[in-house]
Amino acid sequence: MAPAVRRKKRKDEIKVKIAPFRNLTDYKTCEDIQREAWQSDDIDVVPVPILLEAHRTGGILLGAYNSLGDMIGFVCSILGTIKKLSIQHSILLAVRAAYRNFDVGFKMKAAQRKEALKRKIPLITSFFDPMQPMNAYFALGKLGAWSDKYEENYCGETTRLTDRGMPTDRLLTYWDLESGDVSRRLETGPPRHDLKKEMKRQVVINQIEEKAPGLMHPSAIKLSCTEDHFLFEVPYNLPEIKNRDLGIAMQWQTKMRQTFRHYFRKEYRTTDFFVTAHDGHLRAFYRMDKKLKKSGTRR
Repeated sequence: MAPAVRRKKRKDEIKVKIAPFRNLTDYKTCEDIQREAWQSDDIDVVPVPILLEAHRTGGILLGAYNSLGDMIGFVCSILGTIKKLSIQHSILLAVRAAYRNFDVGFKMKAAQRKEALKRKIPLITSFFDPMQPMNAYFALGKLGAWSDKYEENYCGETTRLTDRGMPTDRLLTYWDLESGDVSRRLETGPPRHDLKKEMKRQVVINQIEEKAPGLMHPSAIKLSCTEDHFLFEVPYNLPEIKNRDLGIAMQWQTKMRQTFRHYFRKEYRTTDFFVTAHDGHLRAFYRMDKKLKKSGTRR
């Protein structure tokens, strides 16, 4: 068996230290980072007292610090249970704007996983917005989490920039910290995808129609698929579409509700998200896998 290839260090990576919060100032800095990351009003900022209680009741709070010792990001999870199993539920992850795209969030999640395993906790859950392709790629593609639960308008109305104007639908993800697939993705990165090969192996249950440059419309969804694996295509630029035409964005959200809720009831789960270039265009896909009855998973 060939040894695993280690994830290559990116040329533009920066030196970041991930560590527990040092003092009350770090907790206060978290409020500022939230405002910057999500451009929300104070009503949607998790305040210092709640962060303190999360830490004191078994949660994991870690900060990311630059070479000068300034906090540039943080991750926060709270202690919970699922069927008597102790878990961490990750509720916040934010990075200052100037430090995005440097894998700071990835490093914080890797440290969060390490701390959870140190506490003998094998699972971290979290919610993300399926209308945000970057979040889908981070959770499903890079971290190797999976989901079989779709919540409509989970948060109600918020003042976060990404939520404005639409219901706050969310996918609940499960991050199996001891999974071999998770370990491989953290070590070597997400698998590479050749769309021509993928489409030979798997059915795509829908098509997208570009009626104006960069403005993709949804088509009918095939709801009768019984394959073990299939792909559900979404626009790679959903946030841009929302900014340009809220009506089309709402149509896409309706299609997501229809697709995920239908196939989750049919014992499928979404296990991956990838964006790949094809014929000069970027295309994005959720992968859906049928569960195995014996083990409960199919990856």
